[in-house]
Amino acid sequence: MHFTKIASAGAALAMAAGMMLATPASATNIGSNEGCTPGYWKNHVNNWQEYKPETPLQSLSDPGKAFQLGQFSATYGSATFGDALSFKGGPGLNGAFEILMRASTAAFLNAAHEGVGYPLRRFREPGTIQADVNAALASGSRDQMLKLATVLDGYNNLGCPLNNTVWQPAS
Repeated sequence: MHFTKIASAGAALAMAAGMMLATPASATNIGSNEGCTPGYWKNHVNNWQEYKPETPLQSLSDPGKAFQLGQFSATYGSATFGDALSFKGGPGLNGAFEILMRASTAAFLNAAHEGVGYPLRRFREPGTIQADVNAALASGSRDQMLKLATVLDGYNNLGCPLNNTVWQPAS
């Protein structure tokens, strides 16, 4: 996997996991070290921006906007962002896949939200969330999937500025 180093509160966690990090997000509110957990997004769908619970994890019509599930397509090809936030994880590759998809779905939702200063990007090169997740999935390595999930989980737990609010953009 290829990651680019950034300065952030999550750097220590990522370095402890033996990884470097992706570059800051492309949203207006960048890098103020905020991130909401998968549990937050699961329970606050009214605060989602750009995505909906029924957004497919894998899109055959527009693979540039979704994850490339590869060997996991047969089992999870119809899974949605809403489904991924409920994945439990477990042993083996499927367990690692579920852990990574839960963390990466929250990362996507964080990076897409103007009210969250998430320190990672979804699509912009180099070192995007999408590319990093796709590389981990393609590796077929449980360890690589879990390492990336650990990094994303650290960012997703930086602190959610949206707790107990319905975010409204400034008019």
